[in-house]
Amino acid sequence: MIVVKIGDGMGNQLFNYACGYAAARRDGDLLTLDTSDCDNSSLRTFELDNFHLKYEKRISFPNRTTLQKVYKKVRRNLKYHVIMEREVYLNRDGKYTVDDIDPRVFEKKKLRNKYLLGYWQHLPYFEEYLGEICAMMTPAYAQSSTVRKCRNVFSHSNTCALHVRGGDIGGPTESYFYRAAMQMEERAPGVYYLVFTNDRKKAMGAVKPVVDAVGGSRITFIEEFGEFSDVDEFFLMASCKNQILSNSTYSTWAAYLNPFPQKTVVMPQDILSERMKQKDWIIV
Repeated sequence: MIVVKIGDGMGNQLFNYACGYAAARRDGDLLTLDTSDCDNSSLRTFELDNFHLKYEKRISFPNRTTLQKVYKKVRRNLKYHVIMEREVYLNRDGKYTVDDIDPRVFEKKKLRNKYLLGYWQHLPYFEEYLGEICAMMTPAYAQSSTVRKCRNVFSHSNTCALHVRGGDIGGPTESYFYRAAMQMEERAPGVYYLVFTNDRKKAMGAVKPVVDAVGGSRITFIEEFGEFSDVDEFFLMASCKNQILSNSTYSTWAAYLNPFPQKTVVMPQDILSERMKQKDWIIV
């Protein structure tokens, strides 16, 4: 059995799952999800059952008080061979290398089952199974007719999802979105931009240089089409033929899910972008 910790937002949960799924596939083993972090959080919920992702079972333990946290950690360390992800900024030899991976993830289990503890935001951990994972990422909930209609229109039009990240983690600057849009204009002339964001005020400032360059008629905020949940917007973003990403695992997974073979994906310059990108993606 392979056990993987699932936590944080949807994009991070998908990276957790992908690493665990790939490890289980390589070992010919079963996959268990430890969803304790999600189940005990007041900010995050378990998101993966919005998709038809395969796993054997979920386990969860109380994780709110100090005593509960200590018990959970001691139990985990005694029961499993815990593989804690190395800090990406300070790896084995103290220097960052984009190709650095933890070989323990790929080793066959010995006496105890493996427990993967980390973010695992590095494509090589699961790249060989990415197609299988994306094939399972069909909606496991009832989508509205509006969402289904938009997905169909976006996937058959010259569209680009442009994601502006809000919240407490700063996203790319205006200059990034301008440079990314200019790259997109070269590869998909006349593209129609759909802006996805959880901070409209910030997004309006971020895309202003793009509006000035290509005109407002080719840029629309996704909320103009209706009111959507986060997972609805994820599927809408993935249905666009191209993507301009923020420093976000959420929009990165939407780009992975995009099946269009001639897609153009642009990412901001970032340590993790180099680790998450597919080979034909563009970093500016």
